[in-house]
Amino acid sequence: MSRFTLPRDIYYGPNALEALKTLKGKKAVMVLGGGSMKRFGFVDKAVAYLKEAGIETKLFENVEPDPSVETVMKGAAMMREFEPDWIISMGGGSPIDAAKAMWAFYEYPETTFEDLITPFNFPELRQKAKFCAIPSTSGTATEVTAFSVITDYAKGIKYPLADFNITPDVAIVDPALAETMPPHLVAYTGMDALTHAIEAYVSTLHTVFTDPLAIEAIHIVEKDLIKSFKGDMTCREEMHYGQCLAGMAFSNALLGIVHSMAHKTGAAFSTGHITHGL
Repeated sequence: MSRFTLPRDIYYGPNALEALKTLKGKKAVMVLGGGSMKRFGFVDKAVAYLKEAGIETKLFENVEPDPSVETVMKGAAMMREFEPDWIISMGGGSPIDAAKAMWAFYEYPETTFEDLITPFNFPELRQKAKFCAIPSTSGTATEVTAFSVITDYAKGIKYPLADFNITPDVAIVDPALAETMPPHLVAYTGMDALTHAIEAYVSTLHTVFTDPLAIEAIHIVEKDLIKSFKGDMTCREEMHYGQCLAGMAFSNALLGIVHSMAHKTGAAFSTGHITHGL
């Protein structure tokens, strides 16, 4: 028997961020990266939409690229104090990955990374909170995947966390957020998306469900990445959707040697972020 898992709801298209108005709850922690989403006004919009839904929001900011064990533990501690029923993360792959791990430690404070690194061995989540992911880059697709990567810089170890439990409940894929990317980030994340799609397509676990998603993602990258890099915002929007399709594919077909190597090299050269797919 095989399994195909996606978020319950994927909202996409211009103004998709307004879907936050539909969430049901009382409190949310919003996990953010280095500040770009705040500078461009998306955080204020999100907080306003959540307020309209009757949800009080607290921010956890400044998650670093390749998020650390320490950052995860700080976020989980803040969540235990605030007791949110929604965890919302907006930004690139790093804050969303960090938020997924925070979610596990919020719900199960006694657990350890050593407990969680056994693939598909997470405890049942959603005992305290649900999860909403809002990507601002077009590559990692962590908004639709069952994966998170956290780094222990003291030990030089990357912890790849894998479990369908950490697939977000809601993904909001709004192209307006991706329009803020500088060209070099468009290129780097686009190569990440292409790598995800190719690895999913050639995976030994590929299926009739994952192949169409991987193939379409490859077509979109081939058609739109260079134009997106040059500033074509229609192609930027298409890339934002294409990377999401690649994520749906690889979350269910899994990845291969490129990401196996990336985890090792990323840990070995942990003083700097290494671009996937290059």
